[in-house]
Amino acid sequence: MSLYKVRSSGLSRPAHGLFSGLAAEFSLFRQPKVFLAALALIFVPSLYVLIYVSSVWDPYGNLTQLPAAIVNQDAPVMRLGREVNLGKQIVDTLDQQRPFSFVHYATPEAAKTAVQSGKAFFALLIPANFSQRAMATNQPAQLGLYVSEGGNYTASLVSKRFGTELAHTLNEKLNRERWAALVGPDGGSAAEPTLGQGLAALQAGGRRILAASTKIRAGSAELKEGLVRAADGAGKLAEGATQMADGSARLTHGVKQLGEVVADIRGKLPDDGKLKELANGSEALTRGALALKEGMDQLQQGAVRLDAGTGEFQAGAAKVPFFGGRLSAGSAQLHTGVSALGEGIKRTAAGSGQLNDGIKQLDFHVQPLATGLIELNAGLHTMSEKLPTSDQLDLLDRSMGRLREGNLALTGGLGELNQGAGQLQDGAGELEKGAGKLAAGLDEAASRFEAGFGGARASHLAASVETVTEVIAPVPQNGPAFSPYFAALSLWIGAVMMSFVFHLRRLPSSMRRASRPVRWLVKAIPLLCLGLLQATVVVAVLKVGLGIHLANPYLVWAMAGLGSVTFVSLIVLFITLLGDAGRLGAVVFLILQLSASGGIYPIELSPLFYQRIHDYLPFTFLVRSFRTTMFSAFGGRWEPDALLLAYIAVGAMLAGLLLARWKYVPHENYGPAVEF
Repeated sequence: MSLYKVRSSGLSRPAHGLFSGLAAEFSLFRQPKVFLAALALIFVPSLYVLIYVSSVWDPYGNLTQLPAAIVNQDAPVMRLGREVNLGKQIVDTLDQQRPFSFVHYATPEAAKTAVQSGKAFFALLIPANFSQRAMATNQPAQLGLYVSEGGNYTASLVSKRFGTELAHTLNEKLNRERWAALVGPDGGSAAEPTLGQGLAALQAGGRRILAASTKIRAGSAELKEGLVRAADGAGKLAEGATQMADGSARLTHGVKQLGEVVADIRGKLPDDGKLKELANGSEALTRGALALKEGMDQLQQGAVRLDAGTGEFQAGAAKVPFFGGRLSAGSAQLHTGVSALGEGIKRTAAGSGQLNDGIKQLDFHVQPLATGLIELNAGLHTMSEKLPTSDQLDLLDRSMGRLREGNLALTGGLGELNQGAGQLQDGAGELEKGAGKLAAGLDEAASRFEAGFGGARASHLAASVETVTEVIAPVPQNGPAFSPYFAALSLWIGAVMMSFVFHLRRLPSSMRRASRPVRWLVKAIPLLCLGLLQATVVVAVLKVGLGIHLANPYLVWAMAGLGSVTFVSLIVLFITLLGDAGRLGAVVFLILQLSASGGIYPIELSPLFYQRIHDYLPFTFLVRSFRTTMFSAFGGRWEPDALLLAYIAVGAMLAGLLLARWKYVPHENYGPAVEF
């Protein structure tokens, strides 16, 4: 391609135009060496990120490989019936957990020699009196920590932090041992009484007292209610007893009168013999009446026959000669008399029948009357015998009077007892209130004990504070945490390395007549394209090569591209303005940014000068935007840092347009800066 003309679609443009200048710049890439160098420029930043981030990926996860020396000379002691051997506990715990690669040495001198020779980064020295002094209260126990800061400062910091954490852990163990005697060992036996057990027993006793007082109050209420009912019943009983006493007096008097009446009735009643004679006479009278009736019936029949005979006699007498008339007249009178006699006998027979019927009825009533009177006499006799005597009736009367007096006394006593039950109920209520206050006070004491002494357990007394950490914008390892810093660093180094491959200040002599914007664009566009490719590969290595989870990969790529454009614009400005000294300025500016960006340590830990320039550096803005887009830090607000980066990029471009000092070389001398 000619440097003086670029033909396209049959048209020709002047050599000092933008496209001709770009053609001259891109023509350099036709050279294999330049093309390979450009590829190296694209991949070197990502290679830098890959190597450095992977090297610091999780250094604290490899502490188990850090060699350390340990010496245990501790002797056990007896406390509270238990053997305390803190040195052995430390060694056993460290051997089990292996926070470092501990090597056991017999003496402190041998361990110190290992540290001095570099075989171990630090030495943990447990003296012989460690357990004894640890369990004492007048002097602290001391652990020896032998470190070599000059050998490796980071390792010395890690070892010091380990010593601090070990001392904290041992203080927990010591507190547990010291407090075990007071509150009892964790999971220990309940054979030995402890403060915690005593407080728990006291609390349980208070609750039992409260429960018992509640039952007492309930029982007293029931007692009072029962006594009220008993007093009411006693009143009714007293009233009934009074009525009974009055009735008893009347009953006694009536019974006495009844006895007198019974005796009087018995005196007036006939005896049983007369009553039996009456019954027998009535029975004989009945038989006589019956015989009379039968005789009268026979007599009537005889009268009838006599009447018939007199009639026949009269008829026969009339036939008698001589005296027949007189005899017939006399027989007629006889017949008439016999007829009259027959009528009288007939009427007498009828009266005897009626008499017989009346006597039968009389006997029918006399017999039960006699029997009833006999039985009445027997009953009255029995009643007379069963009735109480006058002395017994007097005794009953006196007893009922005493019963009435006793019931009155019972009513008065129940009233007093009811009054006492009311006082008992009031006292039981006060007892319940007091027991409730006692139980509440014991519960409060137990709660304060729990709060003040870690739940009354030795382990809680040793660690009464628990830290609960809430993590936002989480980062899993050390490597991802440093990736924003090293990604920004790699993009700056990639921009600087472009100056080693290309002459950032040189232009073909044909561009002398081109305008300043055209000259800047001719030089900057290829470099900006390389910068965007560098950013793309860096993001790909972070996400795919290292497997870092990016909260928003597209925004990460956009921030990387914007940062690369900004860095390339600044490098072009430095070199086009200062020449080769600009490359030195870019390196110095990089070092300044590394110190003031807060990429590794918080900027607040740096001197005041770096804190003041922190908020004006492009490196700061790119690191912050990477943290925002990679981990969703700072509330996910990436726009302010992106806008500041854009301002710096535009400012660098405008300054390059206005201030760049170009060096023009003939076409035949125009080429890459790298030599192979």
